[in-house]
Amino acid sequence: MMTVKTLKRTDALSAMEEWRRIYPSLPEVNNEYLKIRKDLEELNRIVREEYSQEYDIDVQFGIHLYNYMNNLSGFTMRVAADDDFWRYLSVKVVPHIVAMRWGKDNDAHYWKMSSRIWLRVIWWYVHLSWQGNTKNTLELLKFPGFDTDTILNLVERAGRKGYNVDVYRYIMHYYSKVPQDVLDKYKNDKQRSLFRVIMKLNTARAMVIEPGLYPGGEREYVRSLFSDLNIIV
Repeated sequence: MMTVKTLKRTDALSAMEEWRRIYPSLPEVNNEYLKIRKDLEELNRIVREEYSQEYDIDVQFGIHLYNYMNNLSGFTMRVAADDDFWRYLSVKVVPHIVAMRWGKDNDAHYWKMSSRIWLRVIWWYVHLSWQGNTKNTLELLKFPGFDTDTILNLVERAGRKGYNVDVYRYIMHYYSKVPQDVLDKYKNDKQRSLFRVIMKLNTARAMVIEPGLYPGGEREYVRSLFSDLNIIV
């Protein structure tokens, strides 16, 4: 069973500075996490050989990371929700992989901002988009209406009680059904992008409506978000 190691926010800055000091060497880790490092290096190599666009890298490595972590004995939803675990993985285990995506001086994506820790974000993006299996999820995430802003808008908008996973998965499912001409009406204004509008509407509505108690449950609740914008999905 995997030993869950963590790095508290208060210790992350010094750990990050130490890695920058020894760069391009990597921090010392035990054999268990050395294997995780080597495994993730190989998965990252596979992704980088085929993909160069930022969103594609996030999705493809995110899928690999999601499946890999979920197959580790001891990795649970509690661990997935622990920012300190993702800090340890980012700063101590695979900082060089994070650096390939964000550079080695972008502290927010390693440890500083919980909602921006890259490894955490892409794992949760896949989890909140999951459509039953890897194939269906990848097909969904290749929808041209999704981009790096989608990742941030999905993962950063947890409700008062955290993520309603079923609602988020239905949002992703139905958004992928939106016709291109409808998307085109919103695409020139990122602050008013359709996905951002849907997510903000959900945040507001979930304050007063329990999606699971909506007639038809979470599925029909999500469809109502779109229909209120005169979008039929």
